[in-house]
Amino acid sequence: KAMVGLIHPDRGRTETNDAEIGYVTQRSAVDWTFPVTVHDVVMMGRIAKMGWLRWQRPRDRDIVQNCLAQVGMLEYASRQIGELSGGQQQRVFIARALAQEATILLMDEPFSGVDAPSQEAILEILVRLRDQGVTILVSTHDLNLAVERFDRLALLNSQLIAYGTPSQVITPETLAAAYGGQAVWRGDDYALVLGDIDCCGEGEHLHG
Repeated sequence: KAMVGLIHPDRGRTETNDAEIGYVTQRSAVDWTFPVTVHDVVMMGRIAKMGWLRWQRPRDRDIVQNCLAQVGMLEYASRQIGELSGGQQQRVFIARALAQEATILLMDEPFSGVDAPSQEAILEILVRLRDQGVTILVSTHDLNLAVERFDRLALLNSQLIAYGTPSQVITPETLAAAYGGQAVWRGDDYALVLGDIDCCGEGEHLHG
């Protein structure tokens, strides 16, 4: 949120070198009853590029179509956003971020409330975007997912505890620092078991 200017840090600053940032917010922060189509949602990502008259040009419509195609949602362009499943809604919001021509994609808990097939579909999209040169930052509480699917991690709990590759970040020592004695590390496969704790409390995040 600090990187996209939604909040301001108490000290220090954020720098993105004028990169175009796409932001995919948590699904719980969206009013899914708002009467808007999938196409319109993605077109919102073009607003900053349209100029003060906000007229949609052929290029804007082409970009929207291409972004929807990238995430496999082109056939749903005329559907109401609230009619889609959780995974489909997340794909539409990824498309909106791409329509901004973003080079950095920030995703806040993108797998929350989506089923396993949708999660896998989103991960496949992220791999393709990474291969196209898009930098992707994902916040998640799913430690296993972060270890298995992301190449660099930042472990946070009010402050930065560790940053690096999964093998550097996920160790008994770092987990103890983040979760106290309530996380169990089961060897080299990084299978993690959390005990009876509120692992989703404020400040306890694993970013991939």
